[in-house]
Amino acid sequence: MDQNINLLSPLVSVVMSVYNGENYLREAIESVLNQSYSNFEFIIINDGSSDKSLSIIQSYNDARIILINNDGNKGLIYSLNKGLEIANGEYIARMDADDICLEKRLELQVDAFFKNRDTVVVGSDYYLLDGDKSTYISNINDSDYQKAVLLFSPCFCHPTVMIKNVFKEKNIFYDKDYIHAEDYKLWTDLYSLGIFLNVNKPLLKYRHHTLQISNQKNEAQLSISKEIRRQYLQRLGFKLSEREFEVLNVIGNNTFIRSFVLLKEIENFLLHLNEENTRKKVFNEVSFHKFLYKFWLDSCGNSNLGMKAYRFFFSSVMAAYDHLSFTDKNIFLLKCLIRKFKR
Repeated sequence: MDQNINLLSPLVSVVMSVYNGENYLREAIESVLNQSYSNFEFIIINDGSSDKSLSIIQSYNDARIILINNDGNKGLIYSLNKGLEIANGEYIARMDADDICLEKRLELQVDAFFKNRDTVVVGSDYYLLDGDKSTYISNINDSDYQKAVLLFSPCFCHPTVMIKNVFKEKNIFYDKDYIHAEDYKLWTDLYSLGIFLNVNKPLLKYRHHTLQISNQKNEAQLSISKEIRRQYLQRLGFKLSEREFEVLNVIGNNTFIRSFVLLKEIENFLLHLNEENTRKKVFNEVSFHKFLYKFWLDSCGNSNLGMKAYRFFFSSVMAAYDHLSFTDKNIFLLKCLIRKFKR
């Protein structure tokens, strides 16, 4: 792969918005500038920061950095769209001002695009940083599986992705009407435009902390996500009753299950989704069965029904859609036993 810098036609545009991000900004910037792949431009939008963010950005003398200063704090969606409007790259790599790219992030994601020309989004595994704790988070490299996950939730961790630059051509941008869930809306807008891939190596350290919008605006995020799910179902042509749609939101919102009646409703709903997919032939059957298995397992584990939920999981026909390793089976059992006492 050509590692030479070509500022006239960068292949990748890294887009990052910053608002009062001085605590982690220097580490984030340097993780991009020190990438093994160097043919990129680095668009940094300073969104009206009142701390030292601007001076930190200006301290770097690197021709790949393109600094945009907003006239006041305009918000993340405005800033990201501004970055997309001026991006010259064939691919857009998202980055947040408090995260850390691992050295080969851009190289491996560009390579994934080169090997799969019909791809529109490439995500990756990542490390979740929570204080002093680091947890490895893996994602499944299966396009139909990822697109099925969109029935419930976003399928990628937003700052891990590289996206084919179809934004101006298709007039698809981050939608200001879906604030706090703009990435979820974007994936549903892109789902029909190509393959969703995932690099099964950790390419980012994603920082989780209490200042994040997802923690501050959870109620609004749930309401907006509900509308995204409804629109996505309509695009797919899946037919659900209003009660089935409410059960979908129980799963999508990761609601704790406190009754066997509701767990039975979830089973019936997931089986109905399988019937709808068979009718519409939207997703590959094997991929869709893995998706159903995962959310059936999660639903049974996310309850206080103890052994009743454990036994009910294995009594369902969905238990044959995939399999648990001996270790994972024991983890599932332990989860059911521990959560029995949660109220």
